[in-house]
Amino acid sequence: MHILKKNKLTLYILNLVFPIYIYSQFGTIGYDFKDPYINFSGLKFALRMSTENNIYCPNPKKIVIQKLSNREIILKTNSLSAAGGQLISEGMMELKLSIENNQRIRISAKASHNSELIKGILVLVKGIDVRTMISEQYQAKGVQDFVNKKGIHVSYPSRSATMPLVFFTTPNDEWYILSKDQKVMKKGFGCSYDHLSNEPVIILSHDADMRNISTRIKAPDWVIGKNQPRIKIVKERCNDLEKYFGVLPFSEKENIQKKIIENLKVITFFHGVHWTGHVFNTYDEMGEQLEWITETVEGNQILAFLPAWDGRYYVNYPIHEPDERMGGSKGLKKFVKKAHELGIKVVLMLGGPNLSTFEFLEKNKMMDAGLKTSSGQIELQNWLDWNTDLEIETMGLIMNFGHPKYRNYMITKTAELFDNFNVDGVFLDGTLRWQNSPDYSPYEGLVKYTKEIRKKYPKKLIMGEDGYDAIYGLFDLFHTSGGPLGHENFLLRYTRQFYYLAYPAENGSAGVHEIGWSNESNTINNADPKYTIPSISLFSGDQDKYNSEIKLKLKNYTKWQLNPTQIMKD
Repeated sequence: MHILKKNKLTLYILNLVFPIYIYSQFGTIGYDFKDPYINFSGLKFALRMSTENNIYCPNPKKIVIQKLSNREIILKTNSLSAAGGQLISEGMMELKLSIENNQRIRISAKASHNSELIKGILVLVKGIDVRTMISEQYQAKGVQDFVNKKGIHVSYPSRSATMPLVFFTTPNDEWYILSKDQKVMKKGFGCSYDHLSNEPVIILSHDADMRNISTRIKAPDWVIGKNQPRIKIVKERCNDLEKYFGVLPFSEKENIQKKIIENLKVITFFHGVHWTGHVFNTYDEMGEQLEWITETVEGNQILAFLPAWDGRYYVNYPIHEPDERMGGSKGLKKFVKKAHELGIKVVLMLGGPNLSTFEFLEKNKMMDAGLKTSSGQIELQNWLDWNTDLEIETMGLIMNFGHPKYRNYMITKTAELFDNFNVDGVFLDGTLRWQNSPDYSPYEGLVKYTKEIRKKYPKKLIMGEDGYDAIYGLFDLFHTSGGPLGHENFLLRYTRQFYYLAYPAENGSAGVHEIGWSNESNTINNADPKYTIPSISLFSGDQDKYNSEIKLKLKNYTKWQLNPTQIMKD
């Protein structure tokens, strides 16, 4: 082991053997932060630590380099630097770099501070001439060009990063960076321009679990390599999912839900009541349309999905009781019975993580169940103008399924719907909702909810909206906004996708969905029909107004087959 001591002579020798570059700044810090970069395998690496009070790098004057072999090196320090060296603090930082047998680099990092709580740890990488960052399929805004020296970034889990995996393209190569985390924790991937050294710098971040924030942090390893088939790297993440998260491939499932899904040719959206109170369908009208549809499509090839079956859309979440204007409990039971006689499965839409009203939360003493940001701020459901009066409606709170009382309520409510109305499944709105909350884990909450429902009702369907890799295996079906199937369509390895709720009826209306009119919506048009179960939206009277158009669609849908992908087979 070769240890270089911390003095001027050491730094001179160090620069000859493993050159250290102390310059740079990028982003919003308008001075030289003086990160000590170390050369390794053709790239340059540096380490930072973010606390609740500041951001630090190793003190360049107090670092130790350990060369363990020609394929492994460690940078250590017991002194921290901030503000470009103007502030010095006690603490520890360690960056370990090693070359694996496949020539890729494994990055390990840990840090501590003597008194400050640590929010996250960051690794900086130079030497890659970034032109594009690819974190997801393009329709999920997962492709970003690095142009005009403007920074780009993405965080996992999100619509635009459903895996903790990104690809960086250069004029000649394609690099990949994958987190080997065995938990669902926030990861950041980005690229900024270093204005002092005139080159791109890749930034990788791992955030601490805010439920257990402390003065110490250790990041799960990253691996970085280049010019490998994307599917190979995606499959590596899939292997991690299956090993550490218990995610089961769809092909290995042996349950009634799989048989139902494999038989589907069309999912019908029967819209109920718009936020403003307009009724698109009563339960009786839905039943009439079901009978009409089965003239063209066999009942066991149809799934009836009911958004806003419980009255004004979003207004009463999560009470979820049959709407009297639509026909009440009697009408819903009659509809479900008719559907079953025709061989059709019925799924009801629930607010899920997406929304609970203030009235409900206050009445049930659950105002603390709202999803919180990492800083503890509750997230409002407040980005929609439902009635076009040019004023956003604040509907309530986005919910954290990790909250025991709220999750138990949703388990009880789901059971009531199954027991009282004999429906075949439920759909949870907003299953993508995730934050590094300081109280409860949204991911762990979804795991507990689905586990409990599967235990009590092993033959029922559970569906969701959007998602990320670790939850894809929890649900039988997803509808996804824009069809983000993930790198290499990996969603299809674990579940199936149908068209988004806003899929337009024949007149172009998105029904209860806030988009209003969706003929030209990228959300719909970007979904790939080869991988998406056909869908159709029906309003009362459509069978008369658009008889031939709808029947032609349905006839074509009966021929639909899922296009198999490589990730499904391996």
